[in-house]
Amino acid sequence: METNPEFDQYMDRYFNYLGQWESPSKCGLKVVNRKDGKTLAIATEIYRQNPGTPVTEWCAPLATNIMMELQCPHEQFIFIEHTPDLGSKLTFYDESFDLVNFEWNGESLIHPTWTRLTPEQVEKMMLD
Repeated sequence: METNPEFDQYMDRYFNYLGQWESPSKCGLKVVNRKDGKTLAIATEIYRQNPGTPVTEWCAPLATNIMMELQCPHEQFIFIEHTPDLGSKLTFYDESFDLVNFEWNGESLIHPTWTRLTPEQVEKMMLD
């Protein structure tokens, strides 16, 4: 089972963050500056290469951290969580993409809600 995804169309670099209990954590990151002025960030779970908190468990603080680093207003920020295919017979290890919407509390993104996307939808979002 592949546990170390390589850089690809959804991952340009690693992004280090402090996860739960300030544990050093890492994900893959792709940032797309869209034609419509919005910024699309795709955070990829990298499994064993991540020594700390998984992307899903730290989604709102991670998205806030990325948004702040990019100096992007929350109204212009789009966040997608990506889980690569691990080549397993178990379907929960299949590749998945989720658009994550948040509420804004004036300082950070909170209360994530996930909407499953197809790879084709993600590709279209990257080109808009």
